[in-house]
Amino acid sequence: MTVAGTWTLHYSWGCSSSYAQSTVVFNNNGTFGGTLSGKWVQQDGTLLLSFDTGPARYGGTIDGHVGSGAMSTFAGLNGCWYLTEQGTVGIAAIAPDAAEAKQTHDAAGTQH
Repeated sequence: MTVAGTWTLHYSWGCSSSYAQSTVVFNNNGTFGGTLSGKWVQQDGTLLLSFDTGPARYGGTIDGHVGSGAMSTFAGLNGCWYLTEQGTVGIAAIAPDAAEAKQTHDAAGTQH
């Protein structure tokens, strides 16, 4: 299964219980847009993401309509992430709140 389509990226620098969200639209040509843009590659259930505007690199696995993994800037900033495909049944939507304000960097690893 390809990830092409609209997903919600939930990310947490430092792997805390506070996750910020970002919309990701995966295009069939290996690029993505949404809140931020970049490039992606998927092979045998493994997904790799690279952002155009920041140093973060994401790696993880996709299984059906969800995925999870870890991310790093390779300069000392590390975190955890998970993806949910838009429209997936059985996953509760999390309303944006103060949790997003606790993230000091955006999804691409760029400091606010």
